[in-house]
Amino acid sequence: MGYVKAASKASLIAGSITGGLLLLAAFLISRGMTAGAILGIVVSLVLISQFGPSLRKKFKLMPNLLMVVLGSITVGTLLFSFFN
Repeated sequence: MGYVKAASKASLIAGSITGGLLLLAAFLISRGMTAGAILGIVVSLVLISQFGPSLRKKFKLMPNLLMVVLGSITVGTLLFSFFN
């Protein structure tokens, strides 16, 4: 979305990298590897730390609130499955 709205190549690159890492995490989790859950938690926390302060400055539904909510759900779900 950042690339479409502002022609930001940095947004396109960052989104591709984090998306790829989350796909890798999902693949590893499907293979039963703990590293997948850890990778998913780390990437989600990085995304929350990026979009959280921006959400506090200006309350925008897209992408700030969406990323914080989905990242928090992901972290909670992965932590729950990691410890069970």
